[in-house]
Amino acid sequence: MKRIVGRALSVGASKFATAFALFVFPAISAVAQDAPPAPHPHITFHSSSHLVLVDVVALNAKNGLPDKTLKREDFQVFDNGHPVSIKTFDSGAQFTTRPLSLWFVVQCAMPGWEKEGSGLFAGQIDRLKPALQSLENQDTVAVAHWCDDGQSKLDLLPTSNVDQAATSLEQVLATTLNSDGHDRPGELALQSTLQLIVDETRTVKPEPVPVLIFLYGDYSAMPRSEADHFIGELLETSAVAYGLRDRRSPRIWSLGEQGAIANYIATQTGGEYLRVTPETYAKGLEEILLQLHGRYELGFKPEVLDGKRHKLLVTLADAAKSQHKRVRLRHRLAYVPTGTAN
Repeated sequence: MKRIVGRALSVGASKFATAFALFVFPAISAVAQDAPPAPHPHITFHSSSHLVLVDVVALNAKNGLPDKTLKREDFQVFDNGHPVSIKTFDSGAQFTTRPLSLWFVVQCAMPGWEKEGSGLFAGQIDRLKPALQSLENQDTVAVAHWCDDGQSKLDLLPTSNVDQAATSLEQVLATTLNSDGHDRPGELALQSTLQLIVDETRTVKPEPVPVLIFLYGDYSAMPRSEADHFIGELLETSAVAYGLRDRRSPRIWSLGEQGAIANYIATQTGGEYLRVTPETYAKGLEEILLQLHGRYELGFKPEVLDGKRHKLLVTLADAAKSQHKRVRLRHRLAYVPTGTAN
């Protein structure tokens, strides 16, 4: 099966083909860190194992800011085109949404591949620290990486220590790997890293929302069918993917394939991939956190637990549309109902 076109796809692209089939490979390594803070008294945790929680970002199309004034009755949820009843409703404005487990995911630096991978962020992580100061009390930050020679590691487990996270990121990005493009080892390494992240998140009770933030040029592509296959695995969780892509990173154009895989994954999971410059690294991260802290969480129970992908649509009710004409909603585009919480 064709996975890559030239070296441009040998490093960044095919890794994603199996990377998000997260849930079948054992952990490789991890480093223990401080335990996260105790739950905030205002946060509402819903314990039903069959409850699907949909994170919804409502942005004002004019100013790009979250609209925090919506109520439960303002939303409609459709499961495969059929309306479902909203059983639970939580709002970031009321501080009742689940806390965030923010994971920075980077690729080992490789000579000559800085713009296509994560190399442009090396020596620049301090620029992100002002944005990280806006983390809420129960949010945590962590670091993970993968390498094309098969290395995979959680470098820093969730902690509230922002300085420690910044130091860990710089240490990872300072390590240079000489690789001629080890396709399969790199795929398995990224897959294992993301598996470790999901497993670590599930050890925390109540479970936070795992947010993957790729600091990655995303010069990648693969057949759409393969991309959709591993996205189906990710949709069994509440994970959402975001990314920061330096504007100096080249764009990928791929005929007959899905290009910019990380961007595609972010869109499918309800996240976003932002183009930034070193001067706007912090602004980009602040925008991501603003969206996440201002989000809504809508809970519903699926009629069947069939393990199949269901199309998910969240809209404003008719009355709300007239009152919030500029509001645009973003959420994951599908989910997979299983016997565990989504």
